[in-house]
Amino acid sequence: MGAVNEEAAYRGRVSGRVIGAGCWASDRGDSAGRVSSGASASGVCGSPESVQGGSLASGQSGLGCARSAGAPRVRTADGAATQAPSLHREKMGERVRQEKGSQGMKTAVVANQKGGVGKTATSIHLAFDALERGKRLVFIDLDPQENASDSLESFACGLTASALFNADVDLRGALGAALEQDGPCIVLIAADPALANLEKKELGEVGANFKNSIKALAELGFDLCLIDTAPTIGNALAAALYASDYVLSPIEPERYSIKGIKKMNAAIANIRKANPGLKFLGMVPSMVDGRNPRHKQHLDELKAAYPQLMIPAPIGLRGSIADALAMGVPVWQIKKTAARVAAKEVRALAQYVYEKMEIAQ
Repeated sequence: MGAVNEEAAYRGRVSGRVIGAGCWASDRGDSAGRVSSGASASGVCGSPESVQGGSLASGQSGLGCARSAGAPRVRTADGAATQAPSLHREKMGERVRQEKGSQGMKTAVVANQKGGVGKTATSIHLAFDALERGKRLVFIDLDPQENASDSLESFACGLTASALFNADVDLRGALGAALEQDGPCIVLIAADPALANLEKKELGEVGANFKNSIKALAELGFDLCLIDTAPTIGNALAAALYASDYVLSPIEPERYSIKGIKKMNAAIANIRKANPGLKFLGMVPSMVDGRNPRHKQHLDELKAAYPQLMIPAPIGLRGSIADALAMGVPVWQIKKTAARVAAKEVRALAQYVYEKMEIAQ
């Protein structure tokens, strides 16, 4: 759908059940990686540690564009991040765009209106796997619970997610130091309490501003954007779906989760009226207890009801995954026998997802 006049944009809000469909405000922004001039974030990323061969070395938890304790910050006298000129930074987005042609950055959102189904574990491990594939990744946490932000704290760059919904955020200035780094990295744009205020704003404005921020990030040389979302169908999720190329939904094989996925499917269908390019990668069976006959029954029901939507890479109920999230590392760095099984499952999911997204190994 082409850009539409802002006055004609859809101004409805998200109901408690289904996202209203319609037009969105016209896109704003320029090709210089800036939505518009204005206040920038209070901090920027520091120097990364090396990634040997594009893979995580065992025992390292802060790789890529991670901010270390002594990382330098670039500020003006009033505390705002500077926008120091850098030939490397100015050329990086142009170089990456030339290498990729018209594809550019790909954006995927992990979503389900039910909490506790493995959304954060899924999105974090997809991020670590992408890092090992040699990708430059920006991770956006839109869940005010901040669980993903806690696990990826060492990758935080100082910019918070609520800023992406403003019309005047200067992303090039806010991410300046991160853009100095060549090679694979994760840059975390962390969740913050102000995300809760998005429900007080018009959906058209929220969606247009966030989509412009995603476009600006694409101009800065990132390969991939992953978005973790809150377990509710609200303005933040609607905006994420509107701005994304792909969506996948982890689902626990329990009756209440199965009911919830119907609402999620309805929301995706409605958003497609405004974003027809949104592709549903499918549902990820998550937190599956193989010894529980009820789980087996519900999985069989899901496969029968949604044969084309079930991702053939289930994730078991593994304590080692929770251990990994608490440590801020991927599960394949946990030295336990059970962790090896979990790692195999997570790797299989990532392989499936990235093949569908046409992201090279």
